[in-house]
Amino acid sequence: MTSMPEGSSQSAGDSNKNVRGKTDPAWRYCNQVQESNSTGRSKRVERCKKVTDEVQNEMKQNIESHGSKKRKAQERYDDQHGAGPGDENEEVDDVVCKKRKNTSGDNPINSYFMSRTTTGSQSTIISVMQSQEAKEKVDLAIAKWMIDALIPFNATNSKLYQPMVDAIASIGLGYKAPNIHVVRGKLLTKSVKEVKMFVNSFHSIWRSTGCTIMSDGWIDQNNRNLINFLVYCPKRTIFLKSVDASEASKTGHRLFKLFKEVVLEVGVENVVQVVTDNASNYVMAGRLLEGEFPTLSWSPCAAQCLNLMFQDIGKLEDVSNTVKHAAGITKYIYNHCFVLNLMRQHTCGRKIIRPAPTRFATNFVALQSILAQKDALRAMVTCREWTQSSYSKDLNGRRYANNVLESKFWSECAIVVQLTEPLMRVLRLVDGDDRPAMGYLYKSIHVAKDDMIRRFQ
Repeated sequence: MTSMPEGSSQSAGDSNKNVRGKTDPAWRYCNQVQESNSTGRSKRVERCKKVTDEVQNEMKQNIESHGSKKRKAQERYDDQHGAGPGDENEEVDDVVCKKRKNTSGDNPINSYFMSRTTTGSQSTIISVMQSQEAKEKVDLAIAKWMIDALIPFNATNSKLYQPMVDAIASIGLGYKAPNIHVVRGKLLTKSVKEVKMFVNSFHSIWRSTGCTIMSDGWIDQNNRNLINFLVYCPKRTIFLKSVDASEASKTGHRLFKLFKEVVLEVGVENVVQVVTDNASNYVMAGRLLEGEFPTLSWSPCAAQCLNLMFQDIGKLEDVSNTVKHAAGITKYIYNHCFVLNLMRQHTCGRKIIRPAPTRFATNFVALQSILAQKDALRAMVTCREWTQSSYSKDLNGRRYANNVLESKFWSECAIVVQLTEPLMRVLRLVDGDDRPAMGYLYKSIHVAKDDMIRRFQ
């Protein structure tokens, strides 16, 4: 560096244009000088004899201030991190070493994955293809096990499916899965305890919001009358228990004792409502519950009430004849393989729903289904395959064809469907799990009544 002679401010300004962003105050008194020699650029710096004492003092203070700021910055860093930069680098090196050790060939799970060429480098195409091949082998092993064990494919939709796979993958190679005795013994008992603890965790919610006890009766293959008890609260509906009520369901008083036990188990102070079937013995049990516990109310099942409404509609003579006519067509189709296959060809694979014996509403669902295939069924009994088959010459086959071609049946079928469709919408609403139905029930009933009146003036 050389000092600036007096009167050379213009030349200093021109020279400072080559100095990019220099913030040191010494540049107010200096120019950047480059000297060339045979060995290259010289980096020698010497004191200028023309610099005054004031400038020297200013430069000294600037150097001391810069050193003080640097020391304070280092102290702040040490206070925040508890170690100097050198110690931190050592900790980082230790972490990197540990990670490298965990990903070494000693870990058996790494045999499923191809290692990279160098740490931190990108995967090569070959390694990616080999990793994909390893994944496909694992996927195929899972699929073969499900197929061999006759496990439904929709089991993969379970929320516990992926956590199970993650747990197996985390334990590494050599894990031995539990056998049947361990699963149905110790592990089943442990799972039951966990479920009971989960159910008990809802007691606090029941106390704050109240809850509804719901019973669902059904008959199993051994003709046992079983009742499932569920508890509903705003958070979710949980299954409480299942009881064999083959003896208790015979009278209302026995049912009342059974329901009383369930109410006491949940907590009388928590129960706001009890919902049961609409049979006479259940009605009696509900009234006895209201007398025993004045703080709760009994309500019949809305879905069953609608089902009983369909039963009453089905008792009407014209409706009953139409339902029987449709049932005869459906029964003949499903009892003959040739006719069933021919029906599927004309309906493009669509089925005709058959009614269930315990749900009266399914009779009208079946009417909707057969009415939707009216043209296909008529085309079926007039096609060449049918007319040239032995079925068309058989007495039952001719009766079936006449029933399909009868215009009066189709007109009456359309009337019955038009009559019951509004109620069917209400049944789907209250019988579904998409959203709480009670808030929409009363309005939907009034809408259905108005719709039926409008259709049949």
